[in-house]
Amino acid sequence: MQIITAGRTGPNRSVRFGGDPVLDQRGRRDVLALSASLTRPIDICGPEAATRDTAEILGATRGLIVDDALRTLDVGAWSGLSPEEIDPVDLGGWFTDPEARPHGGESVAQFVDRVHAWRAGQAEHGDGYVVVAMPVAQALLCVDADGFFAREVRPATHYTCTDAR
Repeated sequence: MQIITAGRTGPNRSVRFGGDPVLDQRGRRDVLALSASLTRPIDICGPEAATRDTAEILGATRGLIVDDALRTLDVGAWSGLSPEEIDPVDLGGWFTDPEARPHGGESVAQFVDRVHAWRAGQAEHGDGYVVVAMPVAQALLCVDADGFFAREVRPATHYTCTDAR
């Protein structure tokens, strides 16, 4: 599976949780630069605005599938907040315990399991491109929830997922 992360958005730059931001100018520029290296069209993407915009810039097909199973991590009450606006004990617990849900949304373990279940159902689709938000790419590329935060991804970048879990 070929994974492409959505281009940069304002919150990528300002480090905020959640929301549904659009690509900023640099994000659009970076996605355009990436498009030259792709060998086939995009046919699946996540539902976020930046993800859909990235897919369109990269030459999505008319039959683009916007798959809600590829939505980003639900951070509940933390959506729109910066790390400095969150209780440090809650934030620390969330980063160290994959089952923690101090924000009331999805735990990292629930999120990774959801994304891995989607990936397992895609085996018959071959090696196509999928455009996703950065947390979704982290989940697709990590072996399990314990490795989620150890996996670094960048905006408007192409990754190959070789783990057939």
